[in-house]
Amino acid sequence: MKKAIFWDSDGTLLYGNESFLFSLIRAFEKYGYSLEENDARSFLRTVCSWFIPEKDHSDKDGEAWWHELLEEVRNFCEEQGVDASDVTRICETFRENVVAYEYEMYSDAKAVLQYFKEKGFENYIISNNFPELGKVFERLGLDTEISGYFLSASVGYEKPRKEIFEYAIREVGNPEIKYMIGDNPVADYEGGLAAGMTPILVHNVEDGKVCCEQLTDLFDVVGKQEEF
Repeated sequence: MKKAIFWDSDGTLLYGNESFLFSLIRAFEKYGYSLEENDARSFLRTVCSWFIPEKDHSDKDGEAWWHELLEEVRNFCEEQGVDASDVTRICETFRENVVAYEYEMYSDAKAVLQYFKEKGFENYIISNNFPELGKVFERLGLDTEISGYFLSASVGYEKPRKEIFEYAIREVGNPEIKYMIGDNPVADYEGGLAAGMTPILVHNVEDGKVCCEQLTDLFDVVGKQEEF
């Protein structure tokens, strides 16, 4: 029997972060411009695809996703009075910063991934995120425990849309046992449930949902449902 666990990334295995926000601000600063956090945050909330989950961008691969986003960044730079000679450099630096950002994993993340891998589960990442997220997991030493990545920027749909979950399920061979573990009660829990997964909420508590305060609590919660 094939068993799979699909994990969210930010807020679940990695600490929540605002990598796009600070990557953009630092790109501006590198070339001598200042950018207020509120202005950057407001802009990103209008253009980052995970803030617009109803939008279908399945006609774009990861590079096309970046191209569209960076066109928006280019326009934003011009609105902010950035000199034309610096716009392209800021866009390139912004992308580089996002990938190289100092993401931090939860202290129990690797042990939990290892545990379930040893118990016969395949671990997959399913995340509203940029295409190069796998490089982050490699840098953190988590990639050896991960069998594959399903990232919204590459798949073309954002959680909680069923399409991204259904795509991932098909691609891994329609496992009979499939968990969706994440911190977001809508994107992860309700989205996974609607796609036929068994959802578990971590680092979050909400009435009526199966919840774990920390990742290691999953040992007992999943263990009670499965015979290892």
